[in-house]
Amino acid sequence: MIERCKNSFPEWREAAVFDARVFRGSGEMRDRELQRLRRAVERWGFFELQGHGIEHQRIQDLFTAQRDFFALSSEQKLSLRRTAINSRGYNPGELTKNSLDAKEILDLGHKPDPTAEDDALVNRVADGWNQMPKDAGISEPIWNWFTLCEPLAIEICGWLLNTIGASESLASLAHGHSSFLRLNAYSDAHQLTQSKRKSPDSPVPLGIHRHTDSGLLTLLVEDGHHALQVLHEGQWRMIEPAPNAFIVNTGDMLQVLSNDRFVAPEHRVLGSVGSQYRLSAAYFFNPPYEQVIQSLPSKHSDSIVDQPRYRGFTWEEFRRRRGAGDYEDLGEEVQISHYRI
Repeated sequence: MIERCKNSFPEWREAAVFDARVFRGSGEMRDRELQRLRRAVERWGFFELQGHGIEHQRIQDLFTAQRDFFALSSEQKLSLRRTAINSRGYNPGELTKNSLDAKEILDLGHKPDPTAEDDALVNRVADGWNQMPKDAGISEPIWNWFTLCEPLAIEICGWLLNTIGASESLASLAHGHSSFLRLNAYSDAHQLTQSKRKSPDSPVPLGIHRHTDSGLLTLLVEDGHHALQVLHEGQWRMIEPAPNAFIVNTGDMLQVLSNDRFVAPEHRVLGSVGSQYRLSAAYFFNPPYEQVIQSLPSKHSDSIVDQPRYRGFTWEEFRRRRGAGDYEDLGEEVQISHYRI
């Protein structure tokens, strides 16, 4: 049950809600909508996508399986626990910018060979390998959701690159991508093992502390009370998606590729209180590990400034440095600002 929040964001809804069917069309209407998308992403970094074509039942199947997974015993969940050498799996105590989040998660990611076992050598990548629940009633709907998000994320990335005249770069970013799906569960009971300390400007403990996403873009669906907030013009504003819609936001890698045209928005998630129980599923569309991240050439002379604002680096380098901070406080977490020229 989605509950409306008092701190609504009507100006965002008026300008940042889109229908995928228009982008899948052609002609002047599509061109105008692409430019409206560019302006919305430049201003907010977040937009809502409707008309995406994924059936509502598939979303419900995901949340049912997700709820069943997090209802498993601690012993069962901890048998799939993430480690320093495998960042995929269950984690009841993740850090965001060295602060403990009030949530529990399950991560799974892209498999180079979907026909091989999760832990087969071919599927052991830089992030690790998938650790899935043994119950097929849980694991299959979760994996099905990953496969549904994959082509949609590639499609959306193509739209965004189109708006800055860099469509030709999509193939290299999509082929061999290293995307992953994160399932989140937030409950007051989970906070009992964590700090109750609140952020000075937050009414409740934070489910996820303030941050930007590190990849290209993120596709989010949620089930429960609204809790996602974006920092806009110095204020935390609540993002309230319509039922069956995706919330999409850009990440650090797209900021570098667009040479700061698309700035990754800072956001956070409020924790649950009382009897609240909230689920969300975030699909992080990430480049191939070997992809060099640097400003893209553009067909539009006025789209991107000529001089790159960041020195080039590989996604694997950035991902490894960022991922290491999920497990322990290693000091200042790596940011794209460290690569700014």
